[in-house]
Amino acid sequence: MKNFINKTTTISFIALLIIGLTASSCRKKETCEGKVTVIDTAGTMVSGATVKLYAPNGQVTYDGITDGSGLVTFEIKLPAIFNISATKATYPGMAGTGILRVDEPGKKDVVTVKIQ
Repeated sequence: MKNFINKTTTISFIALLIIGLTASSCRKKETCEGKVTVIDTAGTMVSGATVKLYAPNGQVTYDGITDGSGLVTFEIKLPAIFNISATKATYPGMAGTGILRVDEPGKKDVVTVKIQ
């Protein structure tokens, strides 16, 4: 009888463990990803540009700097639509704007912004 209870307990523990692992692996990715490439008026990639994402209400912002290929990637916690502003000191008085749409959980968007 004691051996039967130990086997039952062990089997129940393993079953619960499998259910727990399976349930957690079915969750969808909640974060969104936004990629912004910055170019100049000649179409050349702009490295070192400051890129700012901001929600229309101004409460949520993300900042980043473009890499050598003019790209910056953002991992965004909650779905939203963001305005984009891109600037670089070597382009005085010039800026680029755009819109990044990551309005569903797990959504990705890629945008090219031209500094002009």
